[in-house]
Amino acid sequence: AALAVALTIVWALVSSVGTAYGQEPRDPLIDPMVGGDGSRFQVVGLIGWVPGETVRLQVGFATSEPLTFAGPFAFEQPVTVLRDGTWSFPIVVNDALLGRPPGTTPGYIVVRAESGTHTAQNAYVYSVNGSLPAGADAFAPLGFGPGSAGGAAIALALFALATGALLTLSGVWRFRDLDPTRR
Repeated sequence: AALAVALTIVWALVSSVGTAYGQEPRDPLIDPMVGGDGSRFQVVGLIGWVPGETVRLQVGFATSEPLTFAGPFAFEQPVTVLRDGTWSFPIVVNDALLGRPPGTTPGYIVVRAESGTHTAQNAYVYSVNGSLPAGADAFAPLGFGPGSAGGAAIALALFALATGALLTLSGVWRFRDLDPTRR
């Protein structure tokens, strides 16, 4: 049991270090990452923004390849960067956002933030009746990265592996203790 607990703790420490240094949230951060017509999400600029500068926030709709989407953008809004180098803006998915009804096709609501010193782009997964666009698993909450359920599955697998190894060793030790030639 001690081995299983130790392995789980080591995994938790390693995964938190990996998230902190190797898998930072994509900027601008979008929370939540998935929704449909009428849903709301928050866009937050976290990394590389200069306090006091104006960020031009643009929003468009793509059916594929949202991180390389170059337009057209139907919505534009200026946002000022705060003293701590961050900014945020709430978005409601509706007809006015995209200049037309979002429609019946799942896709990506692409958010591009651009200032004189920095540009960043991320995407909100737009679902229709629970149906996600192709390739959405890279963005969906069940994928890998911040806020994913993938880490919990790995921790559970490590715990099960360690428990199985401990039970096997326990059986070997018990069998060895029952061996009459060893007394």
